[in-house]
Amino acid sequence: MPNYELQACRVAVIPLPGWELFFARNDVNFYPVNFYVWIVRGNGLTGLIDTGLPIDPTERQRIIEVCQYVDDRCLFTEIVPLDQLYQRCNLKPEQIDFVLLTQTLTYHAGGLAEHLMPRAQVYVARAGMTEFLLDNPGHPPRDLYFTAAGWNYLRKLAIEGRLHLVDDPTEVAPGLIYETTGGHHPGSAGVRVQTALGTTGILETVALQRNIDDEHPMGVAENVALCRQVIRRYKRECDVVFADHDPGILERFPDGFIR
Repeated sequence: MPNYELQACRVAVIPLPGWELFFARNDVNFYPVNFYVWIVRGNGLTGLIDTGLPIDPTERQRIIEVCQYVDDRCLFTEIVPLDQLYQRCNLKPEQIDFVLLTQTLTYHAGGLAEHLMPRAQVYVARAGMTEFLLDNPGHPPRDLYFTAAGWNYLRKLAIEGRLHLVDDPTEVAPGLIYETTGGHHPGSAGVRVQTALGTTGILETVALQRNIDDEHPMGVAENVALCRQVIRRYKRECDVVFADHDPGILERFPDGFIR
């Protein structure tokens, strides 16, 4: 089984109140939460897990405004759009073989655009797409499901057979599994990838490592019981599990590389 190298690239930071992060706790403290684009390299492939916030300033401002409905302190900083991240990491769009989206929302899918990944296979949680098409939950607003460029690209991907709407665990490549996990939102997804650490899980169903260690679901969870089940399953099936927004990842791996 091949091993992959992961690079956790922080592309935004936002403080969030504890009651959003920890279910059934009246915690009004604010905690820093990171947003990452993960670069996956190995087995002759290069891919991305998530694509960061919207590149278009107007669409990026919209998601900033929505987050500030919670509290004025919920403000994104240190934003690095995907095109700028490519420059930092010496990546070229044509190198990207696959994109795995852990959420259908624009703070994970904002960089999805043809010119940044023209030949990629793109994997999306089917439940997140269905929620947009068939439901109107109000949280998040419907205009935060993909960007205009993202929707245009999804159409082309579907026509060309490069859009994969996923329910069950799906092998993207040997040693690399993508699946819908749900819990936080229906479109939450998880990735299991073989690295030097063993089977390494990345979960968007949770925000912080404390959610995993204490098996304590997020406060913003559409299915709390499912959150708990997913946390426990990934702890059983993986040698290490990362919460997709945990700042501690860069404390443990200061350069972001998980080899």
